[in-house]
Amino acid sequence: MTYPPNPQVPSGQPPYGQPQYGQPPYGQPQYGQAPYGQPQYIAPPPRGASSPDDLSLPLYGATFRQATKRFFKQYANFSGRASLSEYWWSSLLTTLLMLIPTLLITIGAIMTAVSAATAAAQEQGLSGSEYDLADPGPMGFGVRVLLIVGVVLLLVAWVALIVPSLAIAWRRLHDAGFPGPYYFLTLVPSVGSIIVLVLMLLPSKPEGQRFDRPSQVSSGR
Repeated sequence: MTYPPNPQVPSGQPPYGQPQYGQPPYGQPQYGQAPYGQPQYIAPPPRGASSPDDLSLPLYGATFRQATKRFFKQYANFSGRASLSEYWWSSLLTTLLMLIPTLLITIGAIMTAVSAATAAAQEQGLSGSEYDLADPGPMGFGVRVLLIVGVVLLLVAWVALIVPSLAIAWRRLHDAGFPGPYYFLTLVPSVGSIIVLVLMLLPSKPEGQRFDRPSQVSSGR
């Protein structure tokens, strides 16, 4: 009885049961993976405040009221970290506070443009009834008052919010694992603000704990 010849192993492939080049033997973990049955190492989450009144650590999951309170209590604090919720609730607060005087200025500018248009129409010879309807006298005074109030409020809000806004942005960068001076990337034309915005959107990282104050690190909080 004759038997068929053994099949030839194709060139470039190892014998059966032997691992291919670049692959570990069967049952051995690949590079970067834990052995079978061994738990993979998972970095612990960054430390956070257990109470809204604890200003030494970031408050994760902060509400609008809690974030607002912490925003003003840490008015000029550039050390430590700030969570995503703290930063974005505070950003909403500053936007709302700046929106009110901005609206006043916008309304005043629109009314000024309307007054200028009606004054130009009067010079071209409106009829008496149209002239009375378009009389900008009292309205012109009210527009000037509105513009002055809007500008003053905008300046006051800007001066009052510039320091805490910069401080919480600084701490948010710390929480994402980056040094605070990265904020000055906003000075780079065109792309700087986009880069900083992306950094602000990044989640909290344990590496950011290196920016905590020494007393916090030594106490293990």
